[in-house]
Amino acid sequence: VPEDVRARILLASMFASSGERDQALREIRKALELRPDDTNILYNAACVYGILSQRAEALALLQRLKQAGILNVDWARRDPDLACLQQDSEFLVLVGGPPLA
Repeated sequence: VPEDVRARILLASMFASSGERDQALREIRKALELRPDDTNILYNAACVYGILSQRAEALALLQRLKQAGILNVDWARRDPDLACLQQDSEFLVLVGGPPLA
């Protein structure tokens, strides 16, 4: 089902985890086109960008979620998909401190 945004974001994550960068990016773009304001899609797209080490894109989506008041900063600090951001100064400001143990 082409409109199934959750399937697209799961596909993007699978592609990213298996090193299929272009396919992952294609699925992220399509998911964000279909549901640009869906907070679950925004967070999961940030995670896929994190897996792909695309820090700027991941941060932009996380900042958007924080501005909307719906970013769970404790979750984000612990999320292994966002590991590429855990030492990034902008990320640390965004989540209010270092990653939690």
